[in-house]
Amino acid sequence: MVLGDIAVMPLRPYGTEEEMYKVVDECIDLIKKSGLKYEIGANSTTVEGDLDRVFDLAKKVHLVPFELGCERVITIFRVDQKKGGLSIDEKLKHHR
Repeated sequence: MVLGDIAVMPLRPYGTEEEMYKVVDECIDLIKKSGLKYEIGANSTTVEGDLDRVFDLAKKVHLVPFELGCERVITIFRVDQKKGGLSIDEKLKHHR
């Protein structure tokens, strides 16, 4: 198991925060439908799963804004991997 942290920022042509969040909401909906465990944060969403599924999902999420007419997107994707696996609950056990 790995943790993937995904932050998508649609840049154009969305001029208002409301328009931008509609795109971000579509990205989050895709994550919800993935079947992977996830946790939504203020600046990104963390997903938990095997390496291939997490990478595949990050790619699909990155492409969502283009499907909605966006011309430019910045996606920040970080992966945390540990021998033997890693879970969201394990990583946050000291903070809950």
